[in-house]
Amino acid sequence: MKKIMLAGALSIACFTGGFAGQAHAQEAVNVASIIHPKQAVAATSQLQAMSYQDIYKMLLLSKIGFENDEVTIVTTKNSITVKISLEAILQSYKDGTNLYPEGEKEFKENYEEFKKVFGNAIQIKITQTGNGYKSEIYTAGKWEAVSAEDLNDMVTVFARADVELKPGGYFKDAIGHWAESYIQLLYQADMINGTTATTFNPNGQVTRGELAAIIFRASGLNVNEDYEGPATYTDLNGFWGAKEVAILEEYGLIDIFNGEKFEPKKPVTREEMAYITAKYLTAMEVDLSQVSKNNTFTDKNQMRNETIEAIGLLQHLGILNGTNGKFNPKGNLTRAEVSKILTLTLMLFSEEE
Repeated sequence: MKKIMLAGALSIACFTGGFAGQAHAQEAVNVASIIHPKQAVAATSQLQAMSYQDIYKMLLLSKIGFENDEVTIVTTKNSITVKISLEAILQSYKDGTNLYPEGEKEFKENYEEFKKVFGNAIQIKITQTGNGYKSEIYTAGKWEAVSAEDLNDMVTVFARADVELKPGGYFKDAIGHWAESYIQLLYQADMINGTTATTFNPNGQVTRGELAAIIFRASGLNVNEDYEGPATYTDLNGFWGAKEVAILEEYGLIDIFNGEKFEPKKPVTREEMAYITAKYLTAMEVDLSQVSKNNTFTDKNQMRNETIEAIGLLQHLGILNGTNGKFNPKGNLTRAEVSKILTLTLMLFSEEE
């Protein structure tokens, strides 16, 4: 690489204990450092004025660092329900990852009582009602209303993660989608946009031009500082991302597209994304020396030779998977898939610090 890329700009270092300080984080993931690392904690008065959509987005971001059995989130067109394991909360206090340390004594002293009241997990549901919302908690086998004061206390703890949410990002066609949290994180990180103000098209295809723009943003590169001349591709005249493509080509990140033309409107395949992601990790100086590149997918014979090890690497890193043992390398990449792959890739940086 000609230069060292700006890994620090995307470092994910210390978001632990859960967005609400209510559970143990699977990874040391600082969502805030991807989004707005210098943002001050919001004031309580601001939190009281939060919209349903902002609370919805905040809760989606909270899911990124957790195991599925620690925190589950169920979204519908007008509600979001969060289920938080009591055991995970207890573990977070034991290992010091909880964002609400002042609550430790009370939680531990009342742990058995909490189990009697809530069962093995606390369940909170927030439902949109006209221009506002109501909040409920599941206790003794039924849903009970949560006061505005108690909800505000909960959201105040959320704010300790130091995140200021961007306007927009409430994508109605992504509600309930398996990639919803990944989509929200990349949107908040300014790495991916919706197709409109209220739609994302999660199952839509990703073009080469779109992928180049996403990878460029994730790399911390700058058109004004890093552009040194046009790409070798002959079909970029008039293409809005021509300079970004030229810079990525110079860094060797997109050499999987090794033809005379770049074809910016052509859909990206799954194996092409895997190859570029592996190149990106190398460029960001993530230590991959101990990670196996043994590709165990049964359709390996359908892969381009140069992508086999890259796919194996990402397979062992847990960044991508297949279906019934197959990877489907020639299949077109979806917007949901690129959101998941890039989010999990960014999370690896926390292990490098």
